[in-house]
Amino acid sequence: MIRIYITVILFVCLTMSAWATEKGPLRVRNQFPPHLMFLTPLPDSPRLMQRNQLSVSLSADYASVFVNAESEDWTALMDTEMTVLDVSFEYGVTEYLTLSLEVPLISMNDGFLDGFLEDYHNMLGVPNYGRENRPKNEFAYVLQKEGQDWFKSESGGCHPGDSSVSLKIPLADEKEPFLPWSLSLSYTLKIPTGDEDHGFGSGGFDHGVFLFSQFNLSPFVLYLNPGFIFLTDPETSGPEISVNNIFALLIAGEYIFNDQWTLSAQFNYYTSPFENTGIRSLDDDSLELAVGFTRELTSAMTLEFAFCEDLSRSEPDFNVHTRLIYRLGN
Repeated sequence: MIRIYITVILFVCLTMSAWATEKGPLRVRNQFPPHLMFLTPLPDSPRLMQRNQLSVSLSADYASVFVNAESEDWTALMDTEMTVLDVSFEYGVTEYLTLSLEVPLISMNDGFLDGFLEDYHNMLGVPNYGRENRPKNEFAYVLQKEGQDWFKSESGGCHPGDSSVSLKIPLADEKEPFLPWSLSLSYTLKIPTGDEDHGFGSGGFDHGVFLFSQFNLSPFVLYLNPGFIFLTDPETSGPEISVNNIFALLIAGEYIFNDQWTLSAQFNYYTSPFENTGIRSLDDDSLELAVGFTRELTSAMTLEFAFCEDLSRSEPDFNVHTRLIYRLGN
């Protein structure tokens, strides 16, 4: 009887997962301040919106960043806590074309976590990267090349970042016979709406091409997002800055617990837009780990949460991400 009971429980759990639908990877990007002015990869699934369906979402990220380093030509000082708000819209023009728009707002401040982070790092026995040598909870964000300021950033305020528009078309769908995966192609154009004076905009257009793929191994879903981003050198009134194009790759796993809950973990990697500055935080490729969940609140509303940890020095020390999605239409 015990074996029968366990078998029934396992069967119910697995069939609940089989009936449930995936929510997609966590839609969180690297919030490292020098990268905010460029187009960087945003995880997504290959699923398209239904025709005439509209999705509106608001995401909020809170991150802490500390970098204090110098090289022969460069100086980088970043001691800030920051909030990034992102309003996005997705619309299904047809069942074969989805358009999206993203508009970010950025605020950097003194913060309040320096003492806590110092104690936390000491408890774990990991480096504090020199945070203990700076005044606690004091703002700084300076990038200099050859003694010239790239921009002048100040604490407080809410500043626009560069917006982006995207289109996504399907290439393959698992609903078709003998296809265990879904595949779509996306193009993204970054529009220079950001505040260049505070370091939140490059003044130029960037272009990104991404391949979104999804493999269903119920109750698990695997996502792979390779992509390539063509960057434009930023416009500055000071030093001349040149940047490199970016190769990106997301590897994400999702566990479908039931109709309401999914659990996710993912690695978001992309190559650095900078090269040979002599500062590790600028030269290193970005590798960030995100873990979190998605909770369907109603048939039209979904909540997403993620905690992100840096695995290299080209990310915030941590980032807490929340996102609320509301769907209208079919």
